[in-house]
Amino acid sequence: MHKNIILSFSITIVLLIVLGVTSIIKMAELADLSEKLYKHPYTVTSATKTIETNLISMHRYMKDVALSNNVKELQMAVERVNNSEIIIYKEFDIIFERYLGDKQDIEKSYDAFVKWKVIRDEVITLMGKNQKDKAAQITKQKGAKHVEHLNMQVNKLVQCAQNKAAFFNENAKKSKDSSIILITSILIVIILIIISILIFLIKSISKKDLEIKKYFHMIDQNIMSATLDTDFKILTVSSELARHLGYTKAELLTKDSNYLYSDCDEDMKDMILKIIQSGKGWSGEMKKLDYSNEVKWLHSNIQPVLNENFDVVAYTNIFHDISSQKKIEEISNIDGLTHLYNRRFFDAVFPKQIKISKRNKNLLVFAMMDIDHFKQYNDTYGHQAGDIALKKVASALKKALNRADDYIFRLGGEEFGMLYNISEKKDAFEIADSTRKKIEALEIAHSGNSVSKFVTISMGIYIIEADKENEVDDIYKSTDELLYKAKQNGRNQVVCL
Repeated sequence: MHKNIILSFSITIVLLIVLGVTSIIKMAELADLSEKLYKHPYTVTSATKTIETNLISMHRYMKDVALSNNVKELQMAVERVNNSEIIIYKEFDIIFERYLGDKQDIEKSYDAFVKWKVIRDEVITLMGKNQKDKAAQITKQKGAKHVEHLNMQVNKLVQCAQNKAAFFNENAKKSKDSSIILITSILIVIILIIISILIFLIKSISKKDLEIKKYFHMIDQNIMSATLDTDFKILTVSSELARHLGYTKAELLTKDSNYLYSDCDEDMKDMILKIIQSGKGWSGEMKKLDYSNEVKWLHSNIQPVLNENFDVVAYTNIFHDISSQKKIEEISNIDGLTHLYNRRFFDAVFPKQIKISKRNKNLLVFAMMDIDHFKQYNDTYGHQAGDIALKKVASALKKALNRADDYIFRLGGEEFGMLYNISEKKDAFEIADSTRKKIEALEIAHSGNSVSKFVTISMGIYIIEADKENEVDDIYKSTDELLYKAKQNGRNQVVCL
């Protein structure tokens, strides 16, 4: 009996020690999680650093504005300034939301940034009037002084955010250390008061289990995640992902295999499948239609789950919403003057459209066009009138070519490009020539035009056939040569290969 009691007592002590060690581990994990949760001031630090970097960039770009030699260089410099300005406003939104210091510091920095625009607009206006010396003087003196003041204001935000981050971090570490010391003390008391400590530990572990459940509930409610089987059918899904897509968890669990990637193109799905089936993870951007068929852009990180034999048995998938970021990217793909797609977007979409037309066995047409004698137009009527003419031409192009799979680009200066699909080869010329006629029908006066009293265009068009090798550079070069031929033949005409 005595031996049984001693054995039971020993087993109880061992079990209590195991429970105590488990409590130490869980408390350490919770303290570590708390430490990470309190690091949000670093978000403000990152935002202010981003603002500092973009302020420097904007100041440099404003120098480029003051040193620009032509309209194109001026427009490029202004576009860069505007892009940095968008980024800074976004970062200020983050700071306004999360800053823990004196709100007046943010308002002073924000007000200083807003006031800088007045100086920038003055410089840009002067450059538009070709008053370079005066613009350069303002940039170097008033502009530079204002940027210096603005940097000082932003630096205050940096210092405050860093101090807050250090404060939270130190408190988290102290909390972690005190938790470990507390549990260690409890383990010593366990040896002396077995029954009391047993009750205490049971309550303590129950409490910690509840905290862990709360933590996983927080993940479920705030992180978009899913677990998929080897056929890409959803096994588990977080409430946040279900909410984001407009479904309930139960509805998502009934979806067919590959549902989460059903809105990706076939090439992308094949690529993802090949990578993850090899045991590697995949991370990248994808689009997904929600319940109301609204496009959601997500960053997906999918990792294979392996068994003891290193065979893939499932996949875990974490998503982040990047729809806002994609909207910003879309803005960066638009030409500021004509609101057509710019050259950057053309370089990205052209090879994709060739690939799509080849896969679908369609005929794709690439057209390049120039406004005839546009330099003489600017010399005669001025660059402001030239900009207005470019806008009118762009608007006419949009009306002439407005199908869902049509693309119109401003490739640079007075040069434009079009991509459109056709059923028969004869349609290529008919659409292009109809577009040419609609430009002349605008009746924009052009006394320096050798072929008409109105603004006209010359155009070269190239038909891209699915069964032929189609290199982007070769197509572009050939189309450019056709455009040159249209000019040699007298302008205001379309030349087709």
